[in-house]
Amino acid sequence: MSIDTNAPYKVPEEYKAKNKDFVPKTKASSVFMIILGGILICAITIGGILGILFGISKIIEGIQDSTEPETTVEANVA
Repeated sequence: MSIDTNAPYKVPEEYKAKNKDFVPKTKASSVFMIILGGILICAITIGGILGILFGISKIIEGIQDSTEPETTVEANVA
């Protein structure tokens, strides 16, 4: 038995789609939930990015403030 590798693949009849023009319907509540989920994911992502940026800036400010020498007498007392 030889296999022709140049011939296009033919799908058996039992695996072919029954309704080729079928378009699944989505309920209005499902569409609302999908949109709401997308908005929440975007909001969480933007909030996370902003939190990281502000957090890094606060860390840098804290490091810069802690490296300045203490000049007051009360601060130098052990």
